[in-house]
Amino acid sequence: MALPITNIPVLTGKVAEQFIKQCEYNSKYLAGSEWSQEREDRFNRIIEKFEESRKKNRK
Repeated sequence: MALPITNIPVLTGKVAEQFIKQCEYNSKYLAGSEWSQEREDRFNRIIEKFEESRKKNRK
Protein backbone atom coordinates (compact mmCIF):
# COMPACT_ATOMS: atom_id res chain seq x y z
CA MET A 1 0.00 0.00 0.00
CA ALA A 2 1.44 3.35 -1.03
CA LEU A 3 1.17 6.49 1.04
CA PRO A 4 0.52 9.79 -0.72
CA ILE A 5 3.17 12.47 -0.43
CA THR A 6 1.86 15.97 0.18
CA ASN A 7 3.85 19.15 -0.13
CA ILE A 8 1.35 21.46 1.53
CA PRO A 9 2.08 21.87 5.23
CA VAL A 10 -0.76 21.67 7.71
CA LEU A 11 -0.25 23.98 10.64
CA THR A 12 -2.16 23.37 13.85
CA GLY A 13 -2.56 24.89 17.26
CA LYS A 14 -0.49 27.83 18.44
CA VAL A 15 1.88 27.62 15.47
CA ALA A 16 -1.01 28.09 13.04
CA GLU A 17 -2.43 30.97 15.05
CA GLN A 18 0.97 32.69 15.16
CA PHE A 19 1.37 32.17 11.42
CA ILE A 20 -1.99 33.82 10.72
CA LYS A 21 -1.23 36.73 13.07
CA GLN A 22 2.16 37.23 11.40
CA CYS A 23 0.55 37.17 7.95
CA GLU A 24 -2.03 39.74 8.99
CA TYR A 25 0.69 41.95 10.47
CA ASN A 26 2.80 41.63 7.33
CA SER A 27 -0.12 42.48 5.06
CA LYS A 28 -0.95 45.54 7.14
CA TYR A 29 2.52 46.95 7.86
CA LEU A 30 4.78 45.44 5.21
CA ALA A 31 2.49 45.82 2.22
CA GLY A 32 5.20 47.21 -0.05
CA SER A 33 6.19 43.87 -1.55
CA GLU A 34 4.93 42.60 -4.90
CA TRP A 35 1.56 40.86 -5.02
CA SER A 36 1.47 37.42 -6.56
CA GLN A 37 -1.66 35.38 -7.33
CA GLU A 38 0.39 32.22 -6.86
CA ARG A 39 1.47 33.27 -3.36
CA GLU A 40 -2.06 34.29 -2.45
CA ASP A 41 -3.43 30.94 -3.64
CA ARG A 42 -0.79 29.08 -1.62
CA PHE A 43 -1.59 31.13 1.48
CA ASN A 44 -5.32 30.47 1.02
CA ARG A 45 -4.69 26.70 0.77
CA ILE A 46 -2.72 26.81 4.03
CA ILE A 47 -5.53 28.73 5.75
CA GLU A 48 -8.12 26.25 4.44
CA LYS A 49 -6.08 23.29 5.72
CA PHE A 50 -5.72 24.98 9.12
CA GLU A 51 -9.46 25.62 9.38
CA GLU A 52 -10.27 22.04 8.36
CA SER A 53 -7.90 20.61 10.95
CA ARG A 54 -9.27 22.95 13.61
CA LYS A 55 -12.81 21.75 12.89
CA LYS A 56 -11.68 18.11 13.15
CA ASN A 57 -9.89 18.76 16.46
CA ARG A 58 -12.98 20.37 18.02
CA LYS A 59 -15.00 17.15 17.77
